[in-house]
Amino acid sequence: MAEVAKANYDEDVNKKSSTGLDPKVASLLAYLFGWLGGLIIWIMEKENRFVKWNALQALILGIVEVVCVLVISFILGLIPYIGWFFFSWLGWALAGVCWIFAIIAIVIGFQGKTFRIPGISSLTDKYFKM
Repeated sequence: MAEVAKANYDEDVNKKSSTGLDPKVASLLAYLFGWLGGLIIWIMEKENRFVKWNALQALILGIVEVVCVLVISFILGLIPYIGWFFFSWLGWALAGVCWIFAIIAIVIGFQGKTFRIPGISSLTDKYFKM
């Protein structure tokens, strides 16, 4: 399969954001508040591709985190014996991995670059329209 060229959104890091915030701060808020912050910034942003792409990636990452906690920890954790000992902590561990990815994205975002989270960035590219 041919490798699809990934778009570079880093050029917009110094351009004006329609949120009224610095693009780096808007990206920080999107990742910091999980799916809700990603959704709010993604809806509000109209001009800056760096902010819009990072907000969509933060939204998808937040949804993955919620699914990990709700489905894996709580629902699969209800399975007697196996669920209690295996799934109840696994969902929280995967949610912790999501937070680590968010922290890395925040740090790299403040350097003016886009961090592409494995798996999630391909979904972001698929649904990103601007």
